[in-house]
Amino acid sequence: MARKPAADALLPAPVAGWPVVAQTGNGNWPADDVIAALARIRSERLWWPAPKSTSRVCQTADEVASDLAMIDPTGIKQITAPANTPLWRYGVMAGLSENSAEALLATSKWRCPWTGASLSLSEGVEALSFLHAAAQRNVGGFRLIGMSPWKRRCLSPFLTGADGPPGDRGRPVVWGGGEAPPDALRVEDGFLRSVGLGLRHTPPASLTFDDTAPYFDATRRNGFECVVDTAEFTPALLDRARRLRTRVLELRLSKYNLASSTALPTPPDGKEAVLVPGQVETDASIRLGGVNIKTNLALLAEARRLNPDAFIIYKPHPDVLTGMREGGLDSASDFADHVELAATAPDCLDWADHVVTITSLMGFEALMRGKRVTTLGRPFYAGWGLTKDTTPPERSRSLSIDQLTAAALILYPRYIDSVSRLPAPVEIVVEALATELSAEGTASARLRRTWRNIASWVLNRI
Repeated sequence: MARKPAADALLPAPVAGWPVVAQTGNGNWPADDVIAALARIRSERLWWPAPKSTSRVCQTADEVASDLAMIDPTGIKQITAPANTPLWRYGVMAGLSENSAEALLATSKWRCPWTGASLSLSEGVEALSFLHAAAQRNVGGFRLIGMSPWKRRCLSPFLTGADGPPGDRGRPVVWGGGEAPPDALRVEDGFLRSVGLGLRHTPPASLTFDDTAPYFDATRRNGFECVVDTAEFTPALLDRARRLRTRVLELRLSKYNLASSTALPTPPDGKEAVLVPGQVETDASIRLGGVNIKTNLALLAEARRLNPDAFIIYKPHPDVLTGMREGGLDSASDFADHVELAATAPDCLDWADHVVTITSLMGFEALMRGKRVTTLGRPFYAGWGLTKDTTPPERSRSLSIDQLTAAALILYPRYIDSVSRLPAPVEIVVEALATELSAEGTASARLRRTWRNIASWVLNRI
């Protein structure tokens, strides 16, 4: 049974247990704002907690019959509550007249579901709309196939909706691009993942979910291409992408956000600084996105052939440096002027003039910084007119960097706030990652990291 919201709840939470955003209060919102907010609440059906017909939300057989008769094909409650049903089940605005609803909204108070801070009326409706959309996206339920208990825990907040968290019924969900039922939803790490490695069992802040193939699969039409092909890059979206890109660079964020500090060598005068990021050679992104170059040694050799006079730094993949993934390279010095083991991805990208890669995400991160990028494979960011590609993939359109950023960081992934564990906009997650990264030098962070490394060592060997 759904939990009763707080006594002062004005509009219910989209999912039982999520925080109430709208509460009764003593606000004084302008009439035009109230009318606009009420129109959006009504059009998006934000005043329903959206229980399914299988939820026990009524108290008598007559109420159950009335309740079932009012469920539309999506399983969302209609506007009028059954007779004698407590209004808290539907939000106190259910069944209210227009004037009563406007009066309640005019004096309402709104709280940010992620931080608890006060919000304006329009900001509050936007936050509630976001949570409602996240819950409705997961209507129908999910069952996770072939995943460890740890991955199941990580996926649960991403896939929780009106039917609750993933269980033993619903659409199948699999990790990666391997064999799966034809209707499976495929999951992969997002591009702003965490402060720490997934290999070290750091929970993800972002994941991607694909109906077809994951973004790294260049052998067929994948989910990222579908997003780009159907995206409407409005001025507002592009402005948001521009501000997001600026903020990510200001905060020096990357996919894994590993804290470190070291000086990088200065190239001799006149030499171009070329960064070659290594990859996990057994990774699906190499198998499904590589073409002729599929090893780190071949990558470095080709980078040197293409840039014979450059100063080349080779940066091994952080998973490889743990010793638990393949891709090490004892002969890197045959082609690279320097092998960098400690510097962060942002430090290396700031140093570089040019990045040469197979499919590494650092190529996209370099584009965000305005760097030149050469791809030897077919990563998701290649072929849109922003990279030099030795084997360019076919694309339906050209993209600006703000359009690519909008697709890759706003439209495509899903995000979870690491503090509240709620679905969240990317901007909330970016600030949370930055806060966590800034605390990495504290004693508590070091203790947490040590404990996670020990637990990860055990789990990786079970």
